[in-house]
Amino acid sequence: MYNISMPDKKRDLGIESYISQLEADLISSSRSKNTSYEAIVNNPFKDKITATTLDLGIIVFLLVNTDTKTIDRVALSDTEQAKNAVKMSAIPFHDIKIPVSHPDNIISRAISTHTPRETEDWIDLFIPAFTSQQARFNQLGAGIECSWVFPLNIPDGGALIYSYYQPYHNLTDDHKKFMTAYTNRVSWLLNPAGRDQNTDT
Repeated sequence: MYNISMPDKKRDLGIESYISQLEADLISSSRSKNTSYEAIVNNPFKDKITATTLDLGIIVFLLVNTDTKTIDRVALSDTEQAKNAVKMSAIPFHDIKIPVSHPDNIISRAISTHTPRETEDWIDLFIPAFTSQQARFNQLGAGIECSWVFPLNIPDGGALIYSYYQPYHNLTDDHKKFMTAYTNRVSWLLNPAGRDQNTDT
């Protein structure tokens, strides 16, 4: 679905089996109707070894609120990095609202263009809700080096933010495979009308 490039580095992370297990977990959840937004942001951390090897620190789930025309933060992974970010945040997590059409916020741009976006500076994720200093204090508290925003293919729009405690130049094709596959499967899970379509990644 997405055409993004990563630095040409290789690491054997067992990524294919990791992705397969994540997809199986999501499919099982959809059948039991027990899927929650919290499960979506926490499932990738169940395999602690692979999540750590991927340098994955935080996942955030966001939805477009069509009534307020904002992008709302809905669920945050239960990790130490996420908890530290919350402690440093100038605004409570669920109160952070981003205008859906803000030209400088990469979440807004990712959703509107259906294209993943990357940043090593969290002001790109928080403008205009935070000042540059507030956003960078938040990032510093979390110990995050870079974040990717992947838009979800769902009716009203949404996104997943994947944050890593490694800089962009240390990420590999395995990170791309993971983010692409997981985003596609979450989109499938949340978009019943599209479930009969081809979901191969």
